[in-house]
Amino acid sequence: MWKFMKKYAVAAAAGILLTQASLLPARAEETFDFSYLGAVGDFTAEQTQNIAKQIYDGLSAHQTSITVGDSKNNYIQSSTSAMEAVMTIYRGVISGWDVGILASRRTISYQVPKKGSMKLVPAYLETSNYNSVYQDLMNQIDEIVSGVDESWSDAEKALYLHEYMAVHFDYDHDEYSDSTLMELQHTAYGMLKNGKAVCEGYAWLYDILLHRVGVDAMLLESVEIGHGWNLVKIDDKWYHVDVTWDDSYDTHPGMVKHDYFLKDNDTMLNSYHTSTDWVLTSGQSVYDLNVSDDYNDGFWNNCNSLIQQYQGKWFAIHGEKSTTAWFDLCDFNAKTHTYELIHLNSLDAKWARWYVFENESYYYTDTYITPAVVNGILYYTTPSAIFSLQDGQVTWLLDLTSEQKQQGYIYGMYAEENLLHYYVATAPNETSQEYVVEVSASEEETETTTEETTTTTTTTETTATTTTSTTPETTTTTTTSTTPETTTTTTTSTTPETTTTTTTSTTPETTTTTTTSTTPETTTTTTTSTTPETTTTTTTSTTPETTTTTTTSTTPETTTSTTEPETIPEETELPVLIGDIDGDNEISVKDIITVQKYLLGKEPLSEEEYLLADLTDDQIVNIFDFIAMKRLVLNS
Repeated sequence: MWKFMKKYAVAAAAGILLTQASLLPARAEETFDFSYLGAVGDFTAEQTQNIAKQIYDGLSAHQTSITVGDSKNNYIQSSTSAMEAVMTIYRGVISGWDVGILASRRTISYQVPKKGSMKLVPAYLETSNYNSVYQDLMNQIDEIVSGVDESWSDAEKALYLHEYMAVHFDYDHDEYSDSTLMELQHTAYGMLKNGKAVCEGYAWLYDILLHRVGVDAMLLESVEIGHGWNLVKIDDKWYHVDVTWDDSYDTHPGMVKHDYFLKDNDTMLNSYHTSTDWVLTSGQSVYDLNVSDDYNDGFWNNCNSLIQQYQGKWFAIHGEKSTTAWFDLCDFNAKTHTYELIHLNSLDAKWARWYVFENESYYYTDTYITPAVVNGILYYTTPSAIFSLQDGQVTWLLDLTSEQKQQGYIYGMYAEENLLHYYVATAPNETSQEYVVEVSASEEETETTTEETTTTTTTTETTATTTTSTTPETTTTTTTSTTPETTTTTTTSTTPETTTTTTTSTTPETTTTTTTSTTPETTTTTTTSTTPETTTTTTTSTTPETTTTTTTSTTPETTTSTTEPETIPEETELPVLIGDIDGDNEISVKDIITVQKYLLGKEPLSEEEYLLADLTDDQIVNIFDFIAMKRLVLNS
């Protein structure tokens, strides 16, 4: 059964910020294996793992100062490259493990390596309420992963979490322009707290969930297209997963795409991920890893709705240009990457066809059937009704009322315990009205009374939402620092959604500079403020974002640039004109001749042509359709 968890805000209970050790222990479920990071910078793979473990332990204890490296095996040199490598490892740890869920990826202070070790001073997104907020986040993560069966393969675990996130979380359209919430919207914390975030929040939370169930993953970012997603490791091979762009149906819960689930490099490059500046959390090149195409033909392809467990197998609805929808149980073999489809039931063309509202001369080429499993019973939607499938029997549950039919057709449905939430709208990406029907353990006990809820704009899944947008994230980030020269602070941005990053300084007659302070004990400082006395400059930023930076070290100079993220076109195809067999967007003599030849037995019709020629919608092409077509042409 699909488990639903409501989106809710983290309670702001009273807590105490501890300076060194917290009462929050490391979680026993985690194996502390950081081998997926490889060898970062000049560190060996073993040194990288040791430093990652030191950072993990410090974050686990909620330390305000974490010492990494030592004078023996993990010696850290006082060099820009060494410090950049440590920063890369730090970001990799907090992005993939839940102990770092409240640590900032943007801001981290440190001291120059001394006797082979260096100190990191993390910035936390919560301070006074750290313990209570952290525990609340862990409870939410526990609830999500509780639906994962330990016997599943890593691919199936990745699929379950992909489906869960796409259904239960939304893209943050409304608040993205609010600069005060900018960092929170890019975090797993923000996603869990608000039930929505931008692409980095999706990728960060997915990364944490995967590691919690024992699947390695890393964040992948591109400044060129202003976007971030994940690379997931399954059986020593890597695959791309982009939950954000698969979650394009946030207006209508239950609609989930699978265009970007477990794909290879070429598939992603040939889609909308057309950039060449892909950067992994670990700093590794994607092309140096074993990225596979083993799952390119997975059973989830051609499925635009939620995939879930039913009768011990994965249930998926496969559609083909809305002509037919197959109800399939997928017996998946993760070792051979193969599957067997067991067809449970087939919907006829009339049921699977979503017409243009108030103009049934056109219909959409996608199928919008959405399923939900409750108490072992499979429920599914048609344009104006909900049915159930139990023990091979199809049973009617409800029809839209006359009032609801004036609002459109059913686009989307999800289950919350014994409640089915379904959405009525005039078009696939229009604002919808939500209704609720209660179902019980047995079909006979099902309540068919519905409750109407209010229509709002993109809030939570219990209210109707606004038009789905697949446009990537676009914003402008401005970072202003008034940090004195004796303060050690590094401000970094890993936001792939940012198109322009502007860094300004309040110090007179200076430019934005990464500087080294001559103050004792704090010998390396990364700030946005300089003074005339500063003579040495280093940088620890490996952020893919383009920023304004002036340096005096050997680090290549980066100049200010502006990149516009790629706009993803609307996924919903244009409606089809019934009777337009040759596809020229009009009903003409050519179409009449095509039907005539078919009726005379001279030329066959394809399945799609047959449906388009069925003007009387009786699922039979005969003389009456031929007459109807002639009348349309004569009256045009």
